[in-house]
This record gives sequence, C-alpha cells and structure tokens, in this order.
Amino acid sequence: MDKPGVQTFETVTPRREGFVERGGVKSWYAQYGDEGPWLAFAPIFQIAHSHLLRGVVPYLSQQYRVVVMDLRGNGRSDRPRTQDHYSFDHYYADFVAVLDRLEVDRAVVVGISATAMTAIRLASEQPQRVSHLVLAGGWVERRLEKPEAVQAFQANLARMRADWPAYLDEFFGLCFPEAHSTKPFEDGVIDGSCTDGEVVAMGVTGWMGHDMRSAAATVRCPTLVIHGTDDRRVPYAQGELAARLIPGARLVTVGEGGHLLPARDPVAFCRMLDEFTAVAPPRSTWVRAMARKRKALFVSSAIGLGHVQRDLAIARAMRAQQPDLEIDWFTVPPASTYLEREGERLHPITARLANESRHFESLAGEHDLQAFFALRTMDEVMARNFMVFAELLREEHYDIVIGDEAWEVDYHFHENPELKRQPFVFLTDFVGCLPMEEGNEREAFLCADRNADEIEHVARYPWIRDRAIFVGNVEDVPDLPFGPGLPVIRDWTRRNFTFSGYALPFDPASLADTQALRARHGYRRDDKLVIAAVGGTAVGAPLLQKIAETFPLMKKQEPGLRMVLVAGPRVPRESLPVHEGLDVLPYVHNLFEHLACADLAMVQGGLSTCMELVATRRPFLSFPLERHFEQCIHVQNRLHNYCADCAVRFREVTVQELAEKALQTMHAPVRYKAVETDGAVRAAEQILAVMENRHWASA
Repeated sequence: MDKPGVQTFETVTPRREGFVERGGVKSWYAQYGDEGPWLAFAPIFQIAHSHLLRGVVPYLSQQYRVVVMDLRGNGRSDRPRTQDHYSFDHYYADFVAVLDRLEVDRAVVVGISATAMTAIRLASEQPQRVSHLVLAGGWVERRLEKPEAVQAFQANLARMRADWPAYLDEFFGLCFPEAHSTKPFEDGVIDGSCTDGEVVAMGVTGWMGHDMRSAAATVRCPTLVIHGTDDRRVPYAQGELAARLIPGARLVTVGEGGHLLPARDPVAFCRMLDEFTAVAPPRSTWVRAMARKRKALFVSSAIGLGHVQRDLAIARAMRAQQPDLEIDWFTVPPASTYLEREGERLHPITARLANESRHFESLAGEHDLQAFFALRTMDEVMARNFMVFAELLREEHYDIVIGDEAWEVDYHFHENPELKRQPFVFLTDFVGCLPMEEGNEREAFLCADRNADEIEHVARYPWIRDRAIFVGNVEDVPDLPFGPGLPVIRDWTRRNFTFSGYALPFDPASLADTQALRARHGYRRDDKLVIAAVGGTAVGAPLLQKIAETFPLMKKQEPGLRMVLVAGPRVPRESLPVHEGLDVLPYVHNLFEHLACADLAMVQGGLSTCMELVATRRPFLSFPLERHFEQCIHVQNRLHNYCADCAVRFREVTVQELAEKALQTMHAPVRYKAVETDGAVRAAEQILAVMENRHWASA
C-alpha cells in the first residue's frame, strides 16, 4: 500500500491497515499492536504524515493498540486537487471514519500541532470515546481576524506554491530549533517532499478560521497539554490557553523545547504519555534492598559477534573477582544466540527489542556500507530499544549497567539524564564518526555535528558515564580531528576514557597447538586450509561469493587446498557455489578456534576477527567494507599498530589477482606485534571498581 517516496516504520508492521473513503477521497490508516487500550493519533497537518511518529509508535504499540492515519494530501492517502476537498470538517470526519472502521470505542487521543483541534473536537462531541486527551504543541484556534494576519497567511501560501523545497527547509527549521536536530529536520523535509506546495496550501487553508475554545471548555476527560517554550510554529500561549480552558488539564512545559516533541524527543514524549495514562503491568515485585542479589545488566551491541565475545570474556573476569555477581544480558540475535549457547541468561524483555543487524543489512550494497548513515538512521531502533531498556530498569534493580557500544543507552541517558538510576560504564573500540566520501560536504557536516553532540553531552553531564573504557590503547585512537573547530579525537579520548588494551575472548596460548585444534574440529593435518568468514550479518555475502570464485584458481597451484566458507547465521548456504574441496558452514560457534587452524584466513574488515587472527599469528587478508569509516579508518589504524597491514580493496582486485595475493600471503611469514592478553581482566577490574565505589577512599 506504499506510495513512491513515502517512508514507513522500520521496526514494526501494521496489525491491520487499509483505506476509508469519503466523497471519493481515500485516506490510509493502520493499527499497530493488538493488545492493551486504544491510543489514537489524530492525523497531522499535511506537510508531514505518520512517519513523523517513527520514534514513538514502535514502542507504544507494545502497550497500546495504536491508530495512525495519513491526512488527505500526503502519505499513502489521496491528494485531491481542489480546495473543496480540504476542510476541517473533512479532516475530522476522516478521523472519525477510521475510528469507526477499527471499532475503537474508547481511546487515549493525541493531537499534535493543528490536529490538536481535531482531538479537542472529538473529546467535546463524543466524550464517551475519549478516555484521555493529549495535546502536544497544539493550536486551540486558528482565527484570521486582523488584516495583517490575513496578509501574512497569504504570503505564506505564495511561498509554498513558488518554491516548495525552500519552504520545507524554512518550515522544519522552525519546527526544530534545538541543537543537533539535523535528523528529524531531514525526516520532515523528506516527508514533506511526498506532496507539493499546491496541495499543502489547500490543506492548510482548510485548517484556518476555526476556533475550538468553546469546545475545549466542555472537555471532561483527563487532559495533558505539552508545549515547548521555544515553539516557533505554535506560540506557547496556545498551550497555556488550552490548559486554562480545559477543566483540570495539566500543563507540562518543555523548557527551550521546539514544536514537534514526539519527533525530537521521543523518549520524553513516551514517558509523559505513560505516566499520564498510568498504563502499568498487572503485577510487579519490590525486593527489599538488603535482600537483593548483586546484579549487573550487560548491554551488548548485536552488530556482528565481536562485541559479545569480548563482553562475555569481561563478564567472566568480573565473576572470577565477584563470584556472587549475577549478570543479565540485553541484546538480540545473533549475539543473543551466542550467549544462550554459552549458558548465559538473556533477560526475557529482550524479545521486544528491534534488531540492529537487520537495519545495517538493509542499507548495505555490494561489499559497501555507508556506516555513518547507517548509524545515523538507526534512530527509530534506538528510541524503541531505549524505552524497553528504561522500562526494565523501572521494574528491576541492577547494581550497574555496562554498555558495549550501547549507543541508544548512552545517547538517551544524556538527553534524559534524570532516568539514570545506577552506575553506567560505557565501552567502545572506536571514538568519532569520520566522513568517507571526498567532496561530500553534507556527510562531513553531519559527521561533525554528531561528534559535537557527543562532546557536548559528555562535557555537560560527565556523571552519566561513571567510566568510559576504550577497548584498546591510546595509539589505537586516530590522531585526527572530530571535525572543523573540534578537538583531536586522540586528545579528547585520552581526557575522557580509560584504556583496557584489547580484550580477547581467549588465551592465545590455549590455541597454539594447531594440530590438536585441527583434530578437534575435523580438519586434516595435511590440508592447506583457507577459511573465509564475514561475521554475524548478511553484509558480507558478496565477499564470500568472490572468495569462492578464487577457489578453483588457487587449487590449480595448491592441489591440497581446502576452503571453508563460514556463511554465518544470515547468509543462505544455497546462495554460494559448490566445488569439490569447498565447504560451506552456516554457523560456527567460537569461530576463532577454527581460524586458528587456518593456513590463511580471508575476512571482512571488522576489528574483532582481525585482532583474533593477529593474536593467533595466522596469515590473513581483510576486506574493509567500502565507505565504512570504522573498518576503513579506525580498524586499519589499529592493525597498523600491530604490524598487520593486510587490507584489500574489494572492488579494486580481480578474482585472478585475489587468488594470487591469497597464495602469496599464505606462504609469507607473519611479523605481528603481540596482542595483550589481559584486556578483559583490566576492563573487568575497572567496571567492578565503579560498582564498589571506593576509588575516593584512603588506603
């Protein structure tokens, strides 16, 4: 049912969707979630559509049956071309028709901006249908009584019709005056580009001249009014007016907040909504403080398997020092699958998380992933998963939270610092987003903006991260600036992080006996063994395909060659070619043991696998993903420090050239610098020091 260019939610699909038709105009609607009370968003002004709600609907649909619709003029709804199809009465009747179609008898009703008038009208005319009313940055009246107001409105319509792209920039620039709002701003512009200035000019005309003040005075349901003091589209006085007119209404003022709170601050909006409607689990448990066991929550990034393997090594080192410590894990497949096989406890609430790996896979090309934009567009995933995280911390007590590249936790804690209730340790193996496309001014600007946001977060709220641990050494941090006018990454990291050294998930000495390892895993002693692996996502499928094509060429020169392709859990085995002596494995647990058997490894350019190969002193070639700033800059800088410059540009090497380079590398001696073996223990000691909170005490 999608129209070209119309973005939809990424992490949730409709339980029901369809169209209502009135007077020949079809309006799209959808229901998300199939349990709980109804929550209906009145359709927003035609300059955007329901995609504006991507930060809140995926989470709210876990507790409510959420109704959204696209107002006639945008989204998946029709765009009639005459003014008579655009009126406040039509907008209201379209909304009621959707509620009737879905048989919504009683709902929490949310009105944002102009559509607050729709919500007020429904609460006044059909009071039995509205259990709670929420108005966010909403108009109560849109009268045009003074000549100067009429003149300004006509000039506004003229700008819409004359230069729609310029108008969208102007409009959403005013909607998001908050610093570092480039992502919601761009989303708004994209949503507005799904329609045109002529349609929206007719649409906004339909909203004008209406006054809901009398209706507001008749509303009797509990009402929450949310309004920002820096709202440049709807004056804060309109929020004060609504709160004054509606009996018993509660006004929540967002200090220095702009116009579209659900888009700019989705966590704050969901919290306000939850607290107001008092939707809570049917039962909960409170354990007396001194009866609580020591517990840690480990939030592990699920992009690939490298993070979770080192995290498990750190967790085991923590338990070795604190045997009574219980650890719950907060992650999704493939990381969760690995942990379960290792006998770890995954918290049941993680079944409600969105999958980060799927997001990255959806944006990948042929051995190409614009990692910065993949991270930047993960905001829907991050908002949904953080709200699940925050819900867990409301219900259960943890002595400490450890987040390994848990960007959602780190970002939203800094944006909502009042939610931090326990020590938080942040781990990462890279600091700073860096542009990859020469001459791409937008990428360079947005990278710098994201870096500046993190720098300002840490400066203002240094206590959010009780400790930040860089999983590596000082020289592993690039000696490059964050961006124009910003600090050098290495200098800033040295001031704001401690360093653990690299955290291996094994002791290299335990894998030194190659022949014993081969016997354990079913490899022959005399095989010339090549193993190719691409991690836990499907992004590396083109690389596996290319490596497989080298096999016949390599085997001509090395008759005893055997090649094993580890497709991982997300690359279909049947998508890869079949050759005698070429094996394809769908998933290999503790892959590092197999790689330690290899005469040559060919791997994607991820840090964990490459460092494991350096530690076991195996010859290897790595293939950093094109435009992947972490693999191409951060990882390569670190591998250079360990004398392991083994990178190959996927697009710049033919199959024949790759076969020759692979054979040459297989027979060449390695001269790697030794990888430290105490990184996991050092990280564990630092984390436990935070939990013990004794660093300030005298000896």
